[in-house]
Amino acid sequence: MRLVTLDILKGIGIILVVIGHMIGNQLNIRPWIYAFHMPMFFMIAGYCFDKHKYPDIGKFAWQRMRTLLIPCLYFIIISILLMPEYIVEKQYEKLKTDLPGALWFLPMLFLVEIVAYRLTEINNVWKIIILSICALFSLYIRSLELPTIHRDTQFPMSLFFYLLGNYMRSFYKVRSFLTERLFSKILYLIIGILGCTLTYLYVYIDALQHNQCVLNYFNIGMLLACLSSIAGLICISILLIQTQANSAITYIGRNTLIIMCVHCILISMVDYYLRPIVPIFAIYKPLSILLVGIGCLAMIKLVNNYVPFLIGRSFNKK
Repeated sequence: MRLVTLDILKGIGIILVVIGHMIGNQLNIRPWIYAFHMPMFFMIAGYCFDKHKYPDIGKFAWQRMRTLLIPCLYFIIISILLMPEYIVEKQYEKLKTDLPGALWFLPMLFLVEIVAYRLTEINNVWKIIILSICALFSLYIRSLELPTIHRDTQFPMSLFFYLLGNYMRSFYKVRSFLTERLFSKILYLIIGILGCTLTYLYVYIDALQHNQCVLNYFNIGMLLACLSSIAGLICISILLIQTQANSAITYIGRNTLIIMCVHCILISMVDYYLRPIVPIFAIYKPLSILLVGIGCLAMIKLVNNYVPFLIGRSFNKK
């Protein structure tokens, strides 16, 4: 059964991803977002993985290749053809170290899911051991102080959060928390605000000195800060189920792949073509966010209705 709470959580997450890519460090909002946004998506993916739906690893690998790697390839080409840094500024050397925009997430998720396929069926004791090993590897990689452009260094932490999400799937209380109203609205609101605030304070006080995202280093403070915001946003997602914003954010959450693929293209185009026309930052920034948001919603319609093969889907039969 599809969990509306997770759809809303993904919707909030992808909105924060877009905002994080569009703002600097004003008020330390971007470092706060970077403290948990990608770990949250890996946790959601791990929680949603059901081994019984994919008894054959070959078929599972093909399905994920079709819905992750092939879309990644399509949007690499589209990015090169549309993003001004490539077509105007000829910055093709960037492709030697990183994929355009946020596309690195797709092959990383593919690799994590293939490696985790067998690990999800081991007993809980071994899962804890594997989680500990991933944490130790992440700690070691952090000690090397490698540049963040080396996305392969993020694999141990990505696997950690994916397996953690899958491990939580085995607890009935976790599922009941996601599907049932266990507390009052005010308590959910308090937990939501408190969870996000604690992360913000930690990032503001300590983590900014690292100048990189949580996936590149590991310490118990950063881990707890990350989980604090995730828990807070889950509570906010549960609150939003019974509000007018429910359907809109759920819609966004169910189309996170499209937004993940297109938003950096739109940001790049808006930044290149709009900034010279609107030089006043106070006007340009909200206008650019509005245009990118509208563009993302338009691309959801366009891709789903006319080119669903770009994200590994077939045309809906009416």
